[in-house]
Amino acid sequence: MTVASIGTVLDGKYQIVEALGSGGMGDVFLARHLHLDELRVIKVLRQDLTSDDASQKRFLREARLATQIKHPNVAILHDCSRLDEGSFYMVWEHVKGQDVGIHLAEEGLFDVATVVDLGIQALRGLEAIHSIGVIHRDVSPDNLMIFTNPRGRLQLKIIDLGLARTLAPGPNHEVTQVGTFTGKLRYCSPEQARMAEGEDLDRRTDLYSLGLVLYEMVSGLLPFAGRGPAAVLARVTGEPLPLTGRNPDVEVPPALSDVIMKALRRERDDRYPNAVSFIEALDDLGRSLAEASTREVPALGGGPGRGAAGRPRSNELSRAERDALLAQIDRAAQRVKEGSQVIDQAQAALDEGQLAEARALVERLEETTPGNRSLADLRLRLEEAEVEDAHRQRVQELEAMLTRYMQKKQKPLARMALDSLLELAPVHPRRADYESWVELMDEEVAQDARISAVLAAGREAAAGGDFRRARRQVEALRKLDPDRADGFAAEVAAAEAEASEDAEAAERRRAFEKALTAGDATAAARQLVGLQGKVSRVTFDALDSRLEELRRRGRREAAEAEAEGRFAQRLEARDWSAARQVARELSERFAESTAPRDMLQRLSDLERRDQRRSAVLDGERQIETLIGRGDADQAALALRVLLQLDPENPRRRKFERQIEGLKA
Repeated sequence: MTVASIGTVLDGKYQIVEALGSGGMGDVFLARHLHLDELRVIKVLRQDLTSDDASQKRFLREARLATQIKHPNVAILHDCSRLDEGSFYMVWEHVKGQDVGIHLAEEGLFDVATVVDLGIQALRGLEAIHSIGVIHRDVSPDNLMIFTNPRGRLQLKIIDLGLARTLAPGPNHEVTQVGTFTGKLRYCSPEQARMAEGEDLDRRTDLYSLGLVLYEMVSGLLPFAGRGPAAVLARVTGEPLPLTGRNPDVEVPPALSDVIMKALRRERDDRYPNAVSFIEALDDLGRSLAEASTREVPALGGGPGRGAAGRPRSNELSRAERDALLAQIDRAAQRVKEGSQVIDQAQAALDEGQLAEARALVERLEETTPGNRSLADLRLRLEEAEVEDAHRQRVQELEAMLTRYMQKKQKPLARMALDSLLELAPVHPRRADYESWVELMDEEVAQDARISAVLAAGREAAAGGDFRRARRQVEALRKLDPDRADGFAAEVAAAEAEASEDAEAAERRRAFEKALTAGDATAAARQLVGLQGKVSRVTFDALDSRLEELRRRGRREAAEAEAEGRFAQRLEARDWSAARQVARELSERFAESTAPRDMLQRLSDLERRDQRRSAVLDGERQIETLIGRGDADQAALALRVLLQLDPENPRRRKFERQIEGLKA
């Protein structure tokens, strides 16, 4: 069945209305449920993937994951089935609206209240997904659908679980190969971008991606300069650009900026640990924004220089007021003394490079003694130390990245990392070493290419059964890389042994087929025993079924021959009832046998002939009796009846002469 044509009906109930798009796994269509008269979205596994077990498992895994999620902010999976030609399909809820990306392109930025509301809805959907131990891995504007619900409120639904994977190991655990990137480059988290280095993912990658979407909904921009690899490198090695001021034409509440920027921390331990904590932050922000828009600021009573009732105050202090003022002065002096001690502690922390402790002490000073004259110098020194420390950390990170890329012989990435490193540290002490190592990678890459070519040629020869040529490639590899040659030699030997087993299995298969054709069940069984463990379980069961069919056919033919003998004996004895019983017994034992029908037909023919012969004899005796009585008319009538039964009766002429004689 071709599902791409408009009007095609799947499984007698889903009529294709239009094509919506195509992806790596399947084609997506808008369809109408003919019985419910409701629009649905159908995702069909591509025809060229229907015979690929891995693609089928991944497609069905998406369906199984979706069935576990029942939440108003996640698209609903209605159905999953298989078409006659072998392709699987899924039927999803049709969300009549537009995705966030289209809204941004066609209608512009979202207002702050809408961003908070839709962000909370998206996080509730992600919490439902995360609660079953699954991460989405592809949170982006085009996978967030928005529409107006029956109550007139904007509602959001998360769609497309095609890249979702389980967190806990198990039978359904998807292992992503190291070096394979999944998701969208533009909205991936730093750890998702580092998957080439074997980085694992958890639910915080989805929260980061949603933070990017919220950032873009507010500002129309993403928090990284540049595009493509440069943007990915920026999120891996640096922090995002602040939301406040990112778009000069947009005024962003500082509280909203703080909430979103926490979701975009480069280190995932610094982000929200889960969707619930992110929801709580947005919910608190939403309430504070609503209160700020409605709260009135109370005026101070009486104005300056007046008491609670508006009366002028005296310049004289009462005893209580004087005591309170003295206590306040004493507390201020104590704070100055404590501030001096904190200043000394902060200076010592900076001298020892303990920046976190120094930062905490500076913040303490800002709260307790913000007017301390040494605070500004201390703050400047802290900022300089933090900048220097951040610079040092980035240099160390780039050094580590450069080392990893060189070890993996990824020259373009190594060159990019080296350029970034030298931009930060032009006089790096190991600059000459790094530059020479990167240049030497060309020869290493060429050597690896030669090794790969030898391996490919050897494996191609082994796959084609040319093991002599494959062993020559083993020897060629031994000259290039002796360490890998032994492993490759074992690989070729294993392939040769497997080919030998396959050849033996093929020969036994041919002998099995020959024995089946000849009807030799014993020989076929002997070959089938030799095939056990050398063919798949499905193939073995199919061959065993064919052998059992041969055995059954043999038993049936033997039973038919035996029944035929007994049937013939009953016919000879003219025992029609016993003959009929023989046919019935054979039919009950072998319903597929046609012999019982033949027996019953022969029996029926014999019974009819016997009955006819009896009727003819009775007629002849009746005519003889009538002639003996001299009743010519009745004898003539009986003769006519007899001739209807037996027109060629041999006594016809005799009876006619006798009747004529009676009439004369």
